[in-house]
Amino acid sequence: MRFVPTLAHGAVDYLVGLLLIALPFMLGLQGTPRMILFGLALTVLLYSFCTDYELGAVRYLRIRFHLLLDAVFGIAMLLLPSLFDFPADAAAPIYLIGGMALVLVFTTEIRATGTATSENH
Repeated sequence: MRFVPTLAHGAVDYLVGLLLIALPFMLGLQGTPRMILFGLALTVLLYSFCTDYELGAVRYLRIRFHLLLDAVFGIAMLLLPSLFDFPADAAAPIYLIGGMALVLVFTTEIRATGTATSENH
């Protein structure tokens, strides 16, 4: 059942991007873990900026493709602590973000209100 409006999803996207920038500082991460989270943050912010939803600025990517990218992001977040040298105390927030990303993938509405996507269909 899809009940999360794309406007709310967009707000969460930008908040997650900012959180991923702050998280290494909050958790005291250095080196590879810090750079991976920064890279993911920039990626999330970039594809959110380019999504055809209410908070997208360029509105190039369709919401379905955005949700596919969110699924890849969520899976990546769930795999990060075991694939890279993340401290044990940093794993829980990373797992939480990954899990929440996957929940949003399956609960976000497919059509954004007032966008090119909704006007063409």
